[in-house]
Amino acid sequence: MRSAINLATRPFLNYRPFLAGAGLLALASLGLTVLVAYEGIQAWQERRATQAQVRELEQRRAALLEEQRELERALEDSRTRELLERARFLNRLIEQKRLSWTRLFFDLQQRLPSRVRILSLGPRLREDGLLEVELRVGGESAVALIEFLQSLEKAKEFREVMLESQAAQDATRGDAIVADISAIYLQEERP
Repeated sequence: MRSAINLATRPFLNYRPFLAGAGLLALASLGLTVLVAYEGIQAWQERRATQAQVRELEQRRAALLEEQRELERALEDSRTRELLERARFLNRLIEQKRLSWTRLFFDLQQRLPSRVRILSLGPRLREDGLLEVELRVGGESAVALIEFLQSLEKAKEFREVMLESQAAQDATRGDAIVADISAIYLQEERP
């Protein structure tokens, strides 16, 4: 029988598994260090590119602000201001002339019940460029006026239909009730 007795003064220790494990751990650490360094370099390069873009955009912004200041100084000139006011006035005139009275009356006639009549009509160009129509209508009854308002609301040519006021009248004069109505008139381009 053999027995495993070691009589050496320094017993043999097998360090190979420890060294192999430590070597693998060192290799993994080195690989992770290289990966982190690569990612850091990439992030640094991207940051530099982003900073360059930000600098370029700030320069463009500064140039545009300077151009805006120059244009504002030019607009502050009294002659330029007069020219702009005249252009606005002429543009408003052109917009007002664009109204086709025939088309407006045709669109209103299609929506007007037989028991309601238009007493007065006044178009007005608003600041936002939309055409507002102010109507004074008279009818035999409130039901007839409600029918007219609903007809206007359903029409694609009229928006923001509002009943401004209404008043009962002496029925012997023709209209039992008179109402003021305002609406935005959208004139479509038709052949």
